[in-house]
Amino acid sequence: MKVVFSPRAKKQLKSLSRTAQIILAKKIGELTVRVTNEEKLSGYQDIYRIRIGNYRLVYKRSRQQIFLILIGHRKEIYRLLHELLG
Repeated sequence: MKVVFSPRAKKQLKSLSRTAQIILAKKIGELTVRVTNEEKLSGYQDIYRIRIGNYRLVYKRSRQQIFLILIGHRKEIYRLLHELLG
């Protein structure tokens, strides 16, 4: 399975601390092998999130790929998602 970053997700990942980037990159790599503690977001079709400490990965899953929509802190990620997807 292939992981694809949205331009916004790539920018958000680069803006985080180096430690957070390493932790999130490891978890993103694990998405292709197995998915742990993913939750479907209510109100959105085929959109999931994974909690990683204070950060959240929001992504859309298909058979061939995982499309990372947003990466961010738990306090702001759902507001950003609502602004982005309505």
